[in-house]
Formats: sequence, C-alpha cells, structure tokens
Amino acid sequence: MKAIGAYLGVVWQILRKDIQVEWRGRQGLPVMLMFALMIVFLFNFALQLAPDVQAGLTSGLLWVSLAFASTLGLNRSISLERENNALDGLLLAPVDRSAIFFGKTLGNFCFTTLVGLLLLPVFSLFYGQNLLRAPLLLVILLGLAAYTSLGTLLSALSIQARTRDVLLPVLLYPLALPILIAAVEASRGVLAEQPLSEMSSWIYLLLAGVLIFNAAGLLFFETILED
Repeated sequence: MKAIGAYLGVVWQILRKDIQVEWRGRQGLPVMLMFALMIVFLFNFALQLAPDVQAGLTSGLLWVSLAFASTLGLNRSISLERENNALDGLLLAPVDRSAIFFGKTLGNFCFTTLVGLLLLPVFSLFYGQNLLRAPLLLVILLGLAAYTSLGTLLSALSIQARTRDVLLPVLLYPLALPILIAAVEASRGVLAEQPLSEMSSWIYLLLAGVLIFNAAGLLFFETILED
C-alpha cells in the first residue's frame, strides 16, 4: 500500500506542477480555447446550410475543435519540459517513469476537458442542439482520455526532434483516427437520442482506446524517454 501511495503521490505532483505552471503563465489554456472558438465561429458562418443539416454536423465539428485544441495543448506540454532542462530534472528524480506519463496525461486531459466543457454551451447556441447532456459528457470524457493518453505518449517520442511541432500531428492524427471516428459516431447517436445499445460498439471502442494507450504508456514510456 505504501508503494501505491508513493506512486500516486508522484502522479499528483506532476499534475500539480503542470496546473501551477499553467495558472502562472496562462499561455496554454487560453490559446486552446480561442483556437477552438475560432473553429466554431468560422464553420458557423462558412456553412450556410439549413438548420437541420447544420445540426447534423455538430458532432463532427465538436471533435474537430477538440482534436485541434488538444494538439495545441500537447505541443505546449512538450515545450514546457524542454525549457530550462525540466525533462532532465524529471528523469533524475528517483521515481517510476510511468508515473511521469500518467501525471502528464492527466494534466493534458484536464486542460482539454475544460476546453470541451466551455465549448458545449457555444455549440448549443450556434448549432441549435442541446449538447449539455450526461451521455455526451461521458463520450467526451472517454474520447479525450484516449486521445490525450496517445498524444502524451507520442509527444514523448517526438520531444527530442527539432521539428516536434510538426511531427506530433503527423504521428497523432492517423493513429487517433479510429478514436475520433468512434467519438463522432457516439456523439451523433447521443444527439439523435438513439438508445445506448445502438452506440455500445463505439463506446466500447473508446474504452478500449483508453485501456490500450494507457497500457502502452505504462510499458513503453521509460524506453521512449531513454531513447
């Protein structure tokens, strides 16, 4: 039990450090939110469609906004660890490397989820659908948990590259495509008020993504950092 408590303590310290850095700098979250809002506004005015057709695009546009905003946050997370050799300091600490992965993943997940929660009322206003629904919130949480865990793992892989800002999206978007498709389809089902049984396969896919990508981080994060 002491070992588990110490492990969770390290995860919490990494998460708290990222929250404190963001609170003091306020450079990551506002940029993510403004970028996501810009996508919402541009698509709303560019797609001059009938209201029923435009409402059908809501789930896709929501996840486009969340994916792009999350990628900005992941790139910001990488740059923070590059500044002042912060990553070297983390690696010198006598802690399990997987705890660093879960701490960073939780930080990225929290920031992106906050952006998503702030976007829901905006989407409801512009696209004429009530997005403030508990099933949709569940889909968003599962989808972002899978997306940010994969993104954190790939950001560690690209952290030493000079072109990391370009390399991360190139690696992330193709691998995250099944997760994004499942999230879009599950969100569309929620907005169409389909029964949960009809969306179960998409939800199971999101849950599988969460488990697989976090397991990959647990197994391979240390190897990635050492390389």
